[in-house]
Amino acid sequence: MCPKEKNKVWRNIKNWQFLICLTFITLSIHCQVKMPSKNMDNVKFGISPIFVGEFAAFYERSLSKKISFEAGVGMLTDNYIKNFLNEVQQVQARKVVIGPTGDFNLRYYPRRIGADIYFLWEVKYRLYRKKFILDGGNTVFKEYDQNFIPRFGIGYHSYFDERFFMDFSFNAGFNFNKNLQYGIVEPVKLVKLHIGFNMKVGYILHKGRYGKK
Repeated sequence: MCPKEKNKVWRNIKNWQFLICLTFITLSIHCQVKMPSKNMDNVKFGISPIFVGEFAAFYERSLSKKISFEAGVGMLTDNYIKNFLNEVQQVQARKVVIGPTGDFNLRYYPRRIGADIYFLWEVKYRLYRKKFILDGGNTVFKEYDQNFIPRFGIGYHSYFDERFFMDFSFNAGFNFNKNLQYGIVEPVKLVKLHIGFNMKVGYILHKGRYGKK
């Protein structure tokens, strides 16, 4: 793919992602429900992480009237955006192996738990795995791309009704990356700046005044 064609495709992808986000935000504004102070007890599924091959579910629960924790687990396939930007072509000898992903974050809601804007501190772990097959399958070399990402962010809860909502967040931090591929004796270690956008769809499991069931 020539640079001009690649740039054009990439612009189309970014425009498509922008339109999706704009649609959700617009719907959220029209359907916004003012939530009273309640327990935060919900489950979520990540939408935007699918573009980097992450399929994960999350659970958030309140610790106090303004603080909650969220934890998530899932599986990784392949980093599609990275492959596109680097023009990576999968060769016949390289196979993707399902890898793990994990996430933990603490959130602070300035107004009240689960309402509007929040700030977060997050630690994310991703392990992309592949295997390189040689000699007709007699030799298998394990490859991996390990990402440990501490980051800070700001987010927003937007409710469609008293149960369903969207969770948007922008975050920044560092990616402590360790990568091992066929032909490399020792894994390559790098520290990179990380900037990301998260979009999740959520469902409230329990509603009630804080401290009561």
